[in-house]
Amino acid sequence: MRLVRYAHCCIPGVNANLSGHDIDELATRLRKREQELVAELSSGQQRAASENFGRIAGEAPDNGDASLADLVVDSASAERTRDADELRDVQDALARLDAGSYGLCQQCGEAIELARLRANPSARYDLRHQQEREQGNVRAPTL
Repeated sequence: MRLVRYAHCCIPGVNANLSGHDIDELATRLRKREQELVAELSSGQQRAASENFGRIAGEAPDNGDASLADLVVDSASAERTRDADELRDVQDALARLDAGSYGLCQQCGEAIELARLRANPSARYDLRHQQEREQGNVRAPTL
């Protein structure tokens, strides 16, 4: 467990728009989400071990049973993948906090708006660059 207190001033590259209170609040939310995701992935792993195709479909599945079993297995796998991706994003944000670069757009280096960080504490990009990425207009970072 991290017991780091984050200062907001005098650190080169840190988002100067964030107060110490803002950083502490966001760091706490990130650590809490990290714990939740680790727990979800652990329980998902246990469920996956017990919810295999044969168990769900039965010994002699018909097409309907097989389709349902495939859907359940695929959905569980997709949930685990989504949770693992989110966990990586959260851990990357915590690493940026430790490095002093949290809250800065990884595309241009400008500050990410506090409202955006509150909505998505693991945000890597400011709103403009996130929209460009989602529209497929991604350029190489200028940092």
